[in-house]
Amino acid sequence: MYQRLAAGWGGVGAYSAGMRAVQFDLADPAFPASLVELPEPELPGAAWARVAVTTGGICGSDLHLFAHNTGPSPTLMGMGGAFPFVLGHEIAGHVIEAGSECPTPVGTRVAINPCIPCEARGIDPVCANCARGWTSSCLNLDSRVVSGGRSLGFTQGLGGGWGDQALAHASMLHPIPDAVPDRGASLYEPVSIACHGLLRAPPRDGDPVLVVGAGIIGLATMAALKGLFPRCPVTVLARHTHQAEAAVAGGADHVVQTDPSGAHFEELARITGARVVGRRPHVMLMGGFPYVVEAVGAAQSVTESLRAVAHRGTVLLLGAAGVTEVDLTPVWYKEAALVGSIDHTVDAGSAPGLAGGPDRHSVDRALDVLAAGLLPYDAVVTHEFPLGDYRTAVETAIDRGSSHAIKVVFRP
Repeated sequence: MYQRLAAGWGGVGAYSAGMRAVQFDLADPAFPASLVELPEPELPGAAWARVAVTTGGICGSDLHLFAHNTGPSPTLMGMGGAFPFVLGHEIAGHVIEAGSECPTPVGTRVAINPCIPCEARGIDPVCANCARGWTSSCLNLDSRVVSGGRSLGFTQGLGGGWGDQALAHASMLHPIPDAVPDRGASLYEPVSIACHGLLRAPPRDGDPVLVVGAGIIGLATMAALKGLFPRCPVTVLARHTHQAEAAVAGGADHVVQTDPSGAHFEELARITGARVVGRRPHVMLMGGFPYVVEAVGAAQSVTESLRAVAHRGTVLLLGAAGVTEVDLTPVWYKEAALVGSIDHTVDAGSAPGLAGGPDRHSVDRALDVLAAGLLPYDAVVTHEFPLGDYRTAVETAIDRGSSHAIKVVFRP
């Protein structure tokens, strides 16, 4: 029934019946996750595959779990899940076992779309949103069918990116181009987030775009813009110097560093030909950017995004902001549109640049962006760790001001 690679995922040798994984379990009061040995899970069905993880990224949403809260929003906490759960939803690797109905051959390098919508769960008929092609908005992500949790990285029994292996349905697998090295392969996930978001409400071709935040989501957005909308000049607003340097390396047209007093709005005004109104730090642009991407998720960055947008412009929320207090005045005063986006899906829209054809999955668009070299992995992947150093890896990712971390990855 199954095709299987003879050698273990760690190289040539006997195959192990277990797997290592970092799971969120609250077992240690000093640190909420543990490195454990788990039984190797069976494939849930003939259309599933087993992937040996070569690179597993640490996402900002993962770090919420280690900052003494349970995620960006309590609204999502009743959506079902598993406990304990294996961490890691930014997953790149190679197939080591394929079910008889999985068309992806053993040995294929793959990126995994971590979301588990109706098709992957075997739910028939699929929900109304999946029927529309909106798999990122699947209504059955909390169904607990196959596994609890809406995606890999929050489940039991399917592995994850912070482990030796992960299981994925054929519909979740995306072949990685040869031009994308293993070290940067997990970057597909944040770039796919950006590609899907940008095609939810595309900028007008040639319009200036402001990206608020130069962490991984901000830099991934810059790369996606350069690929999909190459005639849109991109300004990146960065908090840290090392982030600003990465934005320059990625080809940003303008890079501006934030100033606690709000003085950076003067530079933003100069770039757009706008003017600054109000008193510092509560200032906003009259004029401003027709399109703004909020890529942090903090109250201040959401407020700054709204204050920087032009009248009747668009603010795209990619930073996963939750319950917070922001200044909504610009929404009605400027008649601005506030657009939300999550995860990965097929987007029917098109873009003038590469990977811009209709009906293409955001993960595949992202892999094209990476293959084109638009997100320099050597400047973005700042730290690599084995699984055994999981505590140091998490601490490094959290303390990015001192560690100068941008993207921290595991290399199981």
